[in-house]
Amino acid sequence: MKKLTIGLIGNPNSGKTTLFNQLTGARQRVGNWAGVTVERKEGQFATTDHQVTLVDLPGTYSLTTISSQTSLDEQIACHYILSGDADLLINVVDASNLERNLYLTLQLLELGIPCIVALNMLDIAEKQQVRIDVDALSMRLGCPVVPLVSTRGRGIEALKLAIDRHNVNDNVELVHYAQPLLREADFLADAMAQEMPLQQRRWLGLQMLEGDIYSQAYAGEAAQNLDTSLARLKDEMDDPALHIADARYQCIAAICDVVSNTLTAEPSRFTTAVDKIILNRFLGLPIFLFVMYLMFLLAINIGGALQPLFDAGSVAIFIHGIQWIGYTLHFPDWLTIFLAQGLGGGINTVLPLVPQIGMMYLFLSFLEDSGYMARAAFVMDRLMQALGLPGKSFVPLIVGFGCNVPSVMGARTLDAPRERLMTIMMAPFMSCGARLAIFAVFAAAFFGQNGALAVFSLYVLGIVMAVLTGLMLKHTIMRGEASPFVMELPVYHVPHIKSLIIQTWQRLKGFVLRAGKVIIIVSIFLSAFNSFSLSGKIVDNINDSALASVSRVITPVFKPIGVHEDNWQATVGLFTGAMAKEVVVGTLNTLYTAENIQDEAFNPADFHLGDELLGAVDDTWQSLKDTFSLSVLANPIEASKGDGEMATGAMGVMDQKFGSAAAAYSYLIFVLLYVPCISVMGAISRESSRGWMSFSILWGLNIAYSLATLFIRLPASVSTRHTA
Repeated sequence: MKKLTIGLIGNPNSGKTTLFNQLTGARQRVGNWAGVTVERKEGQFATTDHQVTLVDLPGTYSLTTISSQTSLDEQIACHYILSGDADLLINVVDASNLERNLYLTLQLLELGIPCIVALNMLDIAEKQQVRIDVDALSMRLGCPVVPLVSTRGRGIEALKLAIDRHNVNDNVELVHYAQPLLREADFLADAMAQEMPLQQRRWLGLQMLEGDIYSQAYAGEAAQNLDTSLARLKDEMDDPALHIADARYQCIAAICDVVSNTLTAEPSRFTTAVDKIILNRFLGLPIFLFVMYLMFLLAINIGGALQPLFDAGSVAIFIHGIQWIGYTLHFPDWLTIFLAQGLGGGINTVLPLVPQIGMMYLFLSFLEDSGYMARAAFVMDRLMQALGLPGKSFVPLIVGFGCNVPSVMGARTLDAPRERLMTIMMAPFMSCGARLAIFAVFAAAFFGQNGALAVFSLYVLGIVMAVLTGLMLKHTIMRGEASPFVMELPVYHVPHIKSLIIQTWQRLKGFVLRAGKVIIIVSIFLSAFNSFSLSGKIVDNINDSALASVSRVITPVFKPIGVHEDNWQATVGLFTGAMAKEVVVGTLNTLYTAENIQDEAFNPADFHLGDELLGAVDDTWQSLKDTFSLSVLANPIEASKGDGEMATGAMGVMDQKFGSAAAAYSYLIFVLLYVPCISVMGAISRESSRGWMSFSILWGLNIAYSLATLFIRLPASVSTRHTA
């Protein structure tokens, strides 16, 4: 079979990602484009004659980049198309928005690269009474046009057949430009490398005349002649860019007039009716907050109900199972400890996070695919404008509720570098799913019926500190106004289940692999330092371990935030949390449990893997049955006590060590606001610079220490004042 590289390109919200998932399934690889951290997705699939590598390009409306402030997504798409790496392009076109989508199509066809038009979302177009003559459209464009409904898999086989039959596009003169434009485009083309086809050289010439700043990099010496061409055109037309765009839109209007009735089509009545409520200036924000609460509820309730399967199951397999193997095969004690408590304990720390994080990613994917996420940006636009940011900057911040890494990387969709940087600096304060696991355990241990209120207040505090960070930057080193906010509102539709599952799986897999590497390494070192003294001897009491000895020296630094000198375990949790917030609960559970009791000797005769796994399944089933009770819906934190990842004995020791709910809450404030985890630091460094990463760390540490100290000191200050 012949190998073929295909670029998948289209406007945002054209169904491009759904088509990518339909074609490639789980055979996807996610990386970064060279030189930047913009996500690059590739997938594999086969047709009858070809083994295809499909490259999913970022959504873009045009190949013309008139400003360096254009979002990185559009820059990457333009660069890939001009690089010539693709043997064939599949241009995904939204049939319900034919005129707008055809602008990009014309640019691709003018470039001369073999192209197939995938006419997608025909089901939505039909509901809007849009009729398109596919054969007539193919004839006018001079390339194959394949009708599709990617959400249902309709037309996929026809698209694969078109790929096998692909050929050079018919040389159809689509756009009729003014003679002065063609004259100057040919003048510029003559100065370019002659190895390049004339059609591509002329296209580059037109792009340069339109003001495209990236085409000049491919034009060679012709870039030096641009000023001469523009000077000659100045005497014949006002603005060459307007004349070029006008010629293309006239061509699009002529095509649509022949092949469709889009000009008389009706908009979606359902979308119009729902938007009157969703985008209402009074109802929009409460609805958004309710949607966020549903996400919180889904992650806590359903994710928490599934935790016993992952938690007890991983203990049975990776801790008790490895211990059984070690004792049966007479491994040295240090090796059994290393494998069971280090490697197995690390895996057991990661896997219980999967249900809650997975549910959160599933909900976020649903919001994106259904069309609501774009509306959320509009609802929050007024608040973001006060920070000097456009409303769409709130979208990556919402993603931060799942994980701060994609939140930081999501800032690349913003146009201005200033807006990207401000959003990146705000993102670490959004309370991620890993922090939620910490909050839930402390809420169950210290706050009882007020647990939900305590967790909600921490989420609000994170948002408030993100807003204050934005205000501080706006009025100091990042002065400026927000870019005009224009965003397409896609039609509401029910997301395709397969696409949702694939998107959730890709995000969850990335989270587990990224976090798992750090957690397992930390758990191994933690287990070693917790099992041996500074002299290298195995200890019987955790307080004699190397970890305890070192931590006691550092703990007094955190006394102002309520961490007492004997609570060195909390100090260890802060340091491991800097590696990955997911590790904090596992760290505290391990250390407080060891403080409470000495581990009993493992007896291989008492180990029955099947019984432990069945117990995990029974616990999970019981949790699922209780998930949708009224008490759970009213107070998810209180109801999730049984799903906590910390043992009851460990919670008792933790309660004793902290001494009060105020000290525990102060600790949570510090955990919320202090340094981002290592993976977030890396994302900030790559998306901005090491200097800005250092600023984020120092700023977070400063406000975390200050607010936590203020909180723990405020009650004492008030009490002293009343006594006086």
